[in-house]
Amino acid sequence: MARIEPLNIHEVAPEIRHACEEAERQTGTSASTRTYAKNPAVFKALGAFRAALGREGTIDPVLRELVRIKIAGLNACRY
Repeated sequence: MARIEPLNIHEVAPEIRHACEEAERQTGTSASTRTYAKNPAVFKALGAFRAALGREGTIDPVLRELVRIKIAGLNACRY
């Protein structure tokens, strides 16, 4: 059970709701995205940070994806 309850999709600010819907489509859940959406400024800053890491990171994208899959498995998360 989450310590911080995510927003309902209809409570998410309209300008960032698309990101929650995309997360749901890609992974089957948007709980973490909807939790970050409690503060739209933080949500947007985190998105910019993640995008910069994706563009400028030094880890091979294939290896990065394998790490994500492994971590999800270790945490019994759907991915």
